[in-house]
Amino acid sequence: MLDSSPRTRRDPASVQGGDLTDFPPGTLNLSICSNRLGPPDSAVDALRAFLADHSDELVLPPYETNRPPYKAEKRYLSAYADHLGVGMDDLLPGRGVTEFLMILSHLLRGEEVALITPEYTGTMSMFHYAHFLEPSGPRDTTEQRLDRVRNAMRHHSYVILSNPNNPLGHYIPRECLLMTCEENPNSLLIVDEEYIEFQGPGLSLAGADLPKRNLAVLQSSGKAFGITATRAGVMWTRSTALRRAVQALVPSWPLSLLDTTLATAALQDKAWLHRALTSVKRDARQLEHLLTERFGGDVVSDSDIHFRFTYLHDPYRVFDHMKDHGIAVRIFDGHQRGRPSGMRIMAPRDQEEFTQLRTALQTLS
Repeated sequence: MLDSSPRTRRDPASVQGGDLTDFPPGTLNLSICSNRLGPPDSAVDALRAFLADHSDELVLPPYETNRPPYKAEKRYLSAYADHLGVGMDDLLPGRGVTEFLMILSHLLRGEEVALITPEYTGTMSMFHYAHFLEPSGPRDTTEQRLDRVRNAMRHHSYVILSNPNNPLGHYIPRECLLMTCEENPNSLLIVDEEYIEFQGPGLSLAGADLPKRNLAVLQSSGKAFGITATRAGVMWTRSTALRRAVQALVPSWPLSLLDTTLATAALQDKAWLHRALTSVKRDARQLEHLLTERFGGDVVSDSDIHFRFTYLHDPYRVFDHMKDHGIAVRIFDGHQRGRPSGMRIMAPRDQEEFTQLRTALQTLS
């Protein structure tokens, strides 16, 4: 068990996906929020083929023709455009969602920016200067989040939102956000859609034909395809001014050949994605059932996201108990600005893992 001394105890809220430094070997890591069924075999095969037949290309910078863009990047953008059903001209490649958020946080400093919280830790850190719009009470709802987006777009030039949300999992319907953009043409909505694939197909805001083009969408292939260790993402927007400003700050070669090789093959394997997400959703519903049996109405359950959030008064106690049962979870103590107090947990992927989780929950006092 972790030392409970305030001076020596490591803050469990710092445990990010994959960081099992303080956990014994064989720990079941349910603190991550990536698709644990990935990567697709087809993507791994494509990477092996590249290394076997084209490893000499790693010697040179990753362009095969004059930019923009180089061939591998163009193949990647073409695959992402097909995946989203949008034109390539409205897409910018980048190292995942994080790089775009970092660039935007520099570009928008000094502007009127609102951030809808609770929110991803990194986003809150990068946009620390923004106006944080938190829930009116101790708990958030989808309806409250939409109301805060509407209010934010009435009074701010830029509004930042993750949808589905991390860490709560709330999802605001596509049509509601598009209507809000149309009602507030002088404000630009920036939506982090890192988890949109888990909510359902065809729900991305990318491609929306808004009269004032006041929308930007950030995505990556990492979470849905289980390749988060690669850094391959896109920004979609029809705002020419924003796209040019961001493009000026994107590095000369934003994606490596290895990143584009793996991500392009993954994006093209639509059959795998459908099978994997069908399985993940089924497991997430089973997870929700287990959590509701133990925590009742404290479990957030109004979306189809692949993880679940549970409000907790004492998340440290739950963290320690789960660790004693060989399970890593992600907790938040509620003391950080823009954060609730509770636990985010990823769905197990087989019945052996579910049994381990069930035992841990049943023995939690």
